[in-house]
Amino acid sequence: MKNIKYFIPGVFSAVILAFLVFAPRGVLAQDAALEAGPQARLSVTVFHMPTCKACQKVISDVIPSVARKYGDKVNWLYVDITSELNYKRFLELGKQTDKHLATPAIVIGKTVLIGVADAADSLDKTINAALASRSFKSFALEGKGVDLLERFRSFGPWAIVGAGLIDGINPCAFTVIVFFVSFLSVMGYKRAEMALIGAFYIMAVFFTYLALGLGFFKAFYSLKSFYLVSKLAYMGIGALSLYFGILAIKDYIIYKKTGDTSGMALQLPRLIKNKIHAVVGAYYRKDKSAGKKALFGLVFSALVVGFLVSLLEAVCTGQLYLPTIVFVLKEASLRARAIFYLVAYNFMFILPLVLVLLLALFGVSSNQFENYARRNLGLVKLLMAAVFLALGIVLLRGLF
Repeated sequence: MKNIKYFIPGVFSAVILAFLVFAPRGVLAQDAALEAGPQARLSVTVFHMPTCKACQKVISDVIPSVARKYGDKVNWLYVDITSELNYKRFLELGKQTDKHLATPAIVIGKTVLIGVADAADSLDKTINAALASRSFKSFALEGKGVDLLERFRSFGPWAIVGAGLIDGINPCAFTVIVFFVSFLSVMGYKRAEMALIGAFYIMAVFFTYLALGLGFFKAFYSLKSFYLVSKLAYMGIGALSLYFGILAIKDYIIYKKTGDTSGMALQLPRLIKNKIHAVVGAYYRKDKSAGKKALFGLVFSALVVGFLVSLLEAVCTGQLYLPTIVFVLKEASLRARAIFYLVAYNFMFILPLVLVLLLALFGVSSNQFENYARRNLGLVKLLMAAVFLALGIVLLRGLF
């Protein structure tokens, strides 16, 4: 009980990190993994990124059954657009199709499927139609592709700012920071301390995404176990959210029937409450070392959790800006501008997270909100149930 203030985030971080380190090694499906052999008649090209969760889902969950069905009738080619030449060809594909491309993008003849839903719904029937019509002609992407320097010069700062802001709408990261603030509020921390811990979490997200944009941590995404960890994390958080939603509904029913709050499920047990009061009391009286140690532990946990959440929830948006910026960093004459764009994109990326933190801090520390919640406890419980159930459904739905 002594370290309860930072025990839960620490365990969460340690479990994920241990699974990544000790899980069986392997690589994601590469060019040779699904090649159909010398008799292949139809080529299917999959443009992907190792940091793209949607790409991992398509490669691991959608393609294998289709590949088994068509056997040597189809030749599968996997193209990683973190390679400069492959990225240029990806942009060239966008020019030829006049589409706003994103990964995963699957090219079958003259048809391009974009995203998980498109692949799951149309991959099988598109391949079947192409084989039936024997229409195997595809786009000409063998050249050098788009000129990245010319493309970079066409970027404006507002386009970069807008892309970062849109990409920053990240439900998983939002959920974690709200949980952090709620947890710290229950633990008895002041608003300034909650803001400090939230700021370190956001800082970890900022620098992790900056590093991802520069191509770091690619080795993590080459592990088969990484996609499994991501799925398990989503499954666990989704199931926990549904469980909390059910408990909130149960609390609402109990409160409406009895008007008593002592039997509610979504509250800390009395033993833990008493221990927390003792620890918090020590922090604000004589023995501040324990409180400071707990605060340091939570700051460290915030950094680790922010790092791990960013790795697990690595976005596959921003593909038309970030890779171009990163590749242009090698050009000395444009390096300063490229660095400015990269930092601006990532700053705008975390801006929605900053707003969520401010709203969460206001919610848990506002006297008006607290008084309203006490007077309308039934309504608050219903709103909690709706939020938890919606979150659980969204997270679990993305797995299937």
